[in-house]
Amino acid sequence: MTPPGRIALVFDMDNTLIGSRIDFTGIRRSLIALLKATGATDEPDETLLLRTLADLVACGAAHDRARGTAMVPEIWRIIEAHELEGVKDAAALDGAPEVLRELGARGYRLAILTNNGRAAALDAIRAAGLAGRAETVIARGDVTILKPAGDGVVEAVRRLGDVERVYVIGDSWIDGAAAAASGARFIAYRRPVEELQQRGVRPWRTITHLRELLALDLGD
Repeated sequence: MTPPGRIALVFDMDNTLIGSRIDFTGIRRSLIALLKATGATDEPDETLLLRTLADLVACGAAHDRARGTAMVPEIWRIIEAHELEGVKDAAALDGAPEVLRELGARGYRLAILTNNGRAAALDAIRAAGLAGRAETVIARGDVTILKPAGDGVVEAVRRLGDVERVYVIGDSWIDGAAAAASGARFIAYRRPVEELQQRGVRPWRTITHLRELLALDLGD
């Protein structure tokens, strides 16, 4: 059995701990319009809408390097404007502050990992009553490559220190992919297994309410 003090629980933020209203489809449409206007891509919109935001940023960065354009600052401006608007007055899901408080009281090591910028993330965490519930918050500027890469999970573990087992809890396939890339177990929240498997993600467990975490045998 692994004791709670050697177990890291890395939580996604948007739509896992808080009810985010970030319009990710709207962000993608804005970025696609910018990329196409500058000739960075000629892929069809329906294909580009399936890309992660990190993929679209990388496309713009590649065009900047090849053509000497300066799209990336505008890309981040668009993303950050949507983020700040989407997390205004963010509300916690499923009693997240109380669930994290109980997990912390049991000795689990807690982190929050988000692809959002730090300013938007901290605003959302404060608004949702989650400030101080996790030991560390890993935001976009803290890693080189965003989820679905595993870099954020690895950084969370580095900050938490001496842990033996890691779980990622999230609502999206990119959380599951980040878990797999870093060797962590994935607990899927409010996401059908079939949908995740279409993306090659196989969760360790699925839950529909955060309080279900309190009943899982995470040390086994």
